[in-house]
This record gives sequence, structure tokens and C-alpha cells, in this order.
Amino acid sequence: MIILLLTIGVIWIIEPLSLNPFSQIEIPETQSEIDFNCKDSSFAVNNELESKANKIIDEHMASNNFLGVTTGLYIENCGTYVSGAGFTNKADQKRINSNTLGRIASITKPMTAIAIMQLHEKGILDLDTPIQTYLKEFPKKAKGDITIRHLLKHTSGISHYSSKWDALSFTHYPTLVNAMDAFKDKELLFEPGTQYMYSSYGYAVLGAIIEKVSQMSYGKYMKKYIWDIAGMSNTSLEEDKQKYSNNSRGYLKIKSTYIKSPKTDLSIIYSAGGVQSTAKDLLKFGEAVLHNKLIKSTTLEMMINATDELAPAIGDDPYGFGWAVYDDPKYGKIIQHGGTQPGTSAFFSIYLDQKIVSVVLSNCFGTRQNVFNLSRDIAYLALEK
Repeated sequence: MIILLLTIGVIWIIEPLSLNPFSQIEIPETQSEIDFNCKDSSFAVNNELESKANKIIDEHMASNNFLGVTTGLYIENCGTYVSGAGFTNKADQKRINSNTLGRIASITKPMTAIAIMQLHEKGILDLDTPIQTYLKEFPKKAKGDITIRHLLKHTSGISHYSSKWDALSFTHYPTLVNAMDAFKDKELLFEPGTQYMYSSYGYAVLGAIIEKVSQMSYGKYMKKYIWDIAGMSNTSLEEDKQKYSNNSRGYLKIKSTYIKSPKTDLSIIYSAGGVQSTAKDLLKFGEAVLHNKLIKSTTLEMMINATDELAPAIGDDPYGFGWAVYDDPKYGKIIQHGGTQPGTSAFFSIYLDQKIVSVVLSNCFGTRQNVFNLSRDIAYLALEK
């Protein structure tokens, strides 16, 4: 009986594509859709781009780089390419598609940073005053005062997860102010402004500030002032008890095997990594950034100023306000963010000078390098002109 129960448990976790070890599971080809009407002849964008992109994704699938993945590419004055490949559910062999909903993990952070900068533009928030001005619930720290600027740039001294296990939360918090109870009493790692340490908890504090000064929940603020403005109708917080008709099951990749991911509660880090979206919607977010629909161009310039050396000092890319910033010698300035958490790996890039947006969402933790590689390879199809 024990052996039987263990066998059932292993099958449930691994969720094999077939219980027949001799069966051959055909990997479905990439399904894509394009909406191209190019006004700029410098881009060789046509059906050839679609076929090349699909071939690249099919090669990734054949190499077992993903279980399920959605991909998107936006080209200014041309249009969009979106696709889905693989499975959203192993047991049912349900195909993923370009409208499949998935966790975007830390791609949430630039959205939160833009929301903060909207409030700064309105004169509601000062970036350089102690955060207790807006959030009295966060205690003063012996190592020094934390400002919003510190939180945006990950230089506050607030810790990140102490381990991979620390990132697994199954507790639901009604607000981000409540969520701070999990970490607000910890001592800072260093004096604010003196070092760089990536911190999702720091971005949770930014979400709490948004809630306090706007008198709205984080989710309602983001819907009204970010997602609706950008036309992101399929983007929301992942609510723990809510049922979604087109979301993907989450997986973990261990070596070459995909197993079910634990269903974590994201309310502790809603403003750092609690958003779910689609590849299509994230292309709309990138387009909104490019067209200054959410903040002024001068505010975006402030956000992507990453001239300090604190992040590169520990081997990370230069970091502005919610964006990793890279100056490519061939393609110009690129702002981007990746993210991983149980059930997802994701990467999002805006090639500012080329006005191109690229996004990849995988339904599996453990495919971080693969989503970066695919995002770059898809963008290069438009960039290599």
C-alpha cells in the first residue's frame, strides 16, 4: 500500500505526458499570428520573419528548453508577432497559445516603478525624503533613512530572499502594508545608498507606499493608471482563490524533467512579482513606454539613468528605477527585466533606439537562460536588417 501511494504521488508530481513508456509524444509546432503593415522599409518584416521565428522556437522545443512558452515581438511602424508553443498542462496535453496567461514575476517591477514615477510627476511623492513620510508602518532603521530612490534602485539595504525556500510563501496578505509584517523588523544589510542588493521586499514596500498615498489597493491603482491606459485587458494580480480560464499550470525544471510547481501565494510581493499577463499585453506595455503614454519622456530618462557603479560592482547590470539598463554598441540603449519564480521564467526587453519590444514567458522555473536567449534571438530577426 505504501509503495502504491508513493507511486501515485510520484506520478502526480512528475505528471508524465504518457503512462505508456513506449509511446511517442509529438511536440506540437509553434502556432503564431502576425499583424504587420510596415511603413518603414528599413525593416525586412514579412512572412519570412514569422517562419524564421517559428523555426527558432521549434528548435528550442525540440531541445527540451521549454515545456510551454509564449513569445512576442513589437516593431514600431510595422506591427506585432506573437506565438505559443508546447503545453500549458502536461497531463491533458493542452496546447499553449499566444493568449495563455502566465506569471510575469519580476517584470512587475518596472510597472511598479512607473506607478511610483506617476505619483512623483503629480507632486505626491518626493524621491529623497524618508519613506516614513508616506508609510509610518515601516520602522526607522539604525543604519539610516530609506528613501523611495533607494527602494527603486535596490540600494535600501532591505534584504532579498535568504534562500530559494524563503521565496515560497503560502500565506495570503490582504494588503501590501500587511505583507510588510513578514520582513519590516529585520535589520538592514547596509547603510542605505552605499551598496546594491536586489530586493523584492524593497519593491513590496514601494507597493505599500502606492496603496497609502493613492488610497487604492495596489491592483486597482495598476489597473486604472497602468494596464487600462496601455490597453492591457488580460493583465491582473494573481489572486490566490480566483479561477482563470486560460492560465497555464506552473512547473519546475529539474535537469531534463518538468514537474509540478507548488502553487505559491504572491500577495507578499504583489508589487515586486505578483502580476500575471500575456505576451500580447506585455507588448502593449512596451509600446506604451515607447509612446510616453504612462509617464513623460523626461521622467523615463530619469528612470533609466544608471550611471552609478553600485550594481556593476557586484557583477549585475547597471540598474535605474525598475529597469536594468544596457548600452549596446550596435543597437543602442536597451532597458529590460527578467524574472523567475515557482511556475515561470520570463524576460522582457525594450530596444529604445530601435523601438522594438521583445518578450518571452515560460511556464517553468529553471528556464531563465533559455528565455533570455529566445528573447534576444527573436529581437535579432528584426534588428539584423
